[in-house]
Amino acid sequence: MDERFPLIYQIICIVLTALFVWSFVVSREPRQWRRLYQSKFCRAEDFSVNKNKVIDENLKKYGILISMFFLVADVGFFLWGASHYDRNKSEQTTVEERLQLNELEKIQSKAQALNRTTN
Repeated sequence: MDERFPLIYQIICIVLTALFVWSFVVSREPRQWRRLYQSKFCRAEDFSVNKNKVIDENLKKYGILISMFFLVADVGFFLWGASHYDRNKSEQTTVEERLQLNELEKIQSKAQALNRTTN
């Protein structure tokens, strides 16, 4: 398995993407989902046209907000997972390794400066 993007972040991204798609679909077609819910869980005498309109409007209004929350969380976890390897790599380097890397960078920058002046 690739350690650059750990499995836990992959699972979180898949779940959040599925929740985003589902909540977005519900908020786009609230009437269809309300009717499905009412046919499964409500009695026939509970239906009212005005009440159903209010339910549809609320589903649309809050559904978009919830789906955008899932989308932002999905992108955040994706970026967090994608940077996991780099964050852990920088924490694992010792002080001596950092000093050696800094010295190598200085040597390379001096070599590049010399190449520029000779050309």
